[in-house]
Order: sequence, then C-alpha cells, then structure tokens
Amino acid sequence: MAEPVRNDEPLSTMQFPESPSRTTDAPGPVPVNTAPEPAGLLPDTLPDRPLGEWPEGVQNPQSSHTDRLDNTGQRVGTALGAVVNQTRELTDRVQDRVRDMKQRFQVITSRRTAEVKDRASDLADDAQQRAAQLADEARHQARHLEFRARIYARNYPFQFIGGAAAAGFIIGFLLRMWRDE
Repeated sequence: MAEPVRNDEPLSTMQFPESPSRTTDAPGPVPVNTAPEPAGLLPDTLPDRPLGEWPEGVQNPQSSHTDRLDNTGQRVGTALGAVVNQTRELTDRVQDRVRDMKQRFQVITSRRTAEVKDRASDLADDAQQRAAQLADEARHQARHLEFRARIYARNYPFQFIGGAAAAGFIIGFLLRMWRDE
C-alpha cells in the first residue's frame, strides 16, 4: 500500500497504485474542481472504485447521450431485423408462388397436350373414316362404269371398237408429240 501523501512532497514524486479492475479504455471526462484543495485534506485511504469513474449519486453527463445512442442503436437493429425477416418471408412467398405457378403450368400443359393428342387422334380417325368413304365411293363408281361399259359393248359392239380405236389413236398421237419436244 502506498504511504500517505505529505504536504512537503512534490506531486511528480508520488506513486499511485495500479487498480486490477482498470481497463484499457479511457475513462470519461472527470469534473474539474476549480476550488483549490487545502493541503492536508487528502483522504488516508483510496476509494473502492477505479480512478476516473463517477462517484455514486452523480449522473455522468455522457451517460444520457450514451443511453440515447444505445436506445437508437437498439431501435435501428430491431427495425433492420424486422426488414430482414419480412424480406425472408417475402422471398419464401415468392418462391412458393413460383412453384405453384410452375405446377399449374405443368397441369395446364399436360391437359393441353392431352387435348391436342385427343383432338389429333379424333382428326386421324375422321381422316381414316373419310378416306374409307371416298375409297368406297370410287369402287362403287368404278363398278358402275364397268357395268355400263359391258352393257354398251354388248349392245353396240362396232361403235365400242371404233371408240376404243379412236381413243388409242389420240393417245398415240399425244405421246408422239410429247416425245418430239
């Protein structure tokens, strides 16, 4: 423990004990006492608080400013946290909506594909039915023309032979002309 300060010692030679609880942070401003201290009124023991701290009961002028900064910092942190949470929720909702839209699109596409396939198969069936009808009509007309040609050949044999010869002559003449060009 340090020896009590005597009135005749200069302040530069005094030794002060180091406090183990003292931190490296610089303490706040210390109030300046403008009244000169009378010599010999220094305390005999050191206070139980580290040097630079405010005595109990005295309000630190920076504490209200620090408290306001702390409160403001807490409010800003709370607001940022709320914004981050809302952003996450919005992102989740957008992702859910995109997944829902993809699923709906797939359902619509599969329905449309099924409708197109059904319609294509219906059109193919209709085309096959129409082709079968046209083939039946062509066979019917061919049989009818064959029947009429037989009747004409039986009733008018010379005219039939003359007509066949005339048709052969015209076909031969057209082929000759086509070949010469």
